[in-house]
Amino acid sequence: MTQRVVGNPIITFIDFLSIVIGAYGFHSTILTLPLPPHLVDAGHWQFLTNLSLVYSLAVFVVGFIAHITKSERLFSLKNNLHPIGLALESIVTMVYWPLRLFCLRLLVEDTSLYPIPMSADLAIHLMPVISLLIDYLVFMPRWKIRTRTAFGICFALTAAYWCLLEYLVDVENGSSYPYAFLNVPHNGLRALIFVIVGGSAFVQFLLMSKIYSVLVKSPQDSTIEDISKKEI
Repeated sequence: MTQRVVGNPIITFIDFLSIVIGAYGFHSTILTLPLPPHLVDAGHWQFLTNLSLVYSLAVFVVGFIAHITKSERLFSLKNNLHPIGLALESIVTMVYWPLRLFCLRLLVEDTSLYPIPMSADLAIHLMPVISLLIDYLVFMPRWKIRTRTAFGICFALTAAYWCLLEYLVDVENGSSYPYAFLNVPHNGLRALIFVIVGGSAFVQFLLMSKIYSVLVKSPQDSTIEDISKKEI
């Protein structure tokens, strides 16, 4: 558990590197990438990828400052923000890469105009989840968020994103949803997609919690194991 404390130089460097790469991705896409006509009116903030990237960058910045200053308060804040970031980035990664590699037409309407260069693609669609996973499995204490709270947050964020899209995307005036698989004829089917996404985020939380329990033994577990060995 010694590496799971504030001030660890390795995760400090990883946070710094994540900030640099994330900032590059932010500049290469959100600040400079032109959108096609059917997406331009809703802007760059209609994309879950961009929202997740900004949130993850905030987690990295708080973590970096916490480790540099050895602030327990900021370290605790980062650890509380982290589960949401990992849930968001896991959804982005699980949805994006299979479609990007095998069925691009479910992401974009015109695959010939897919504009994101690979370096920026990796910076916004892969780096955040890798950095957050490394932090969680190697450098962080156990999540303190309760299962019921995680369930509520996952579906609250899902509903919030749907409301955001309904506010930004004006379908009646020719705009389309940011991801082609959301351009379905009925709201009921679209709602089902969002429920699946929210459920996947919650399952990811349960899975990550289980993996942590299997891979990382708490001091209490180690003490119990040592006592058992002595008794034997």
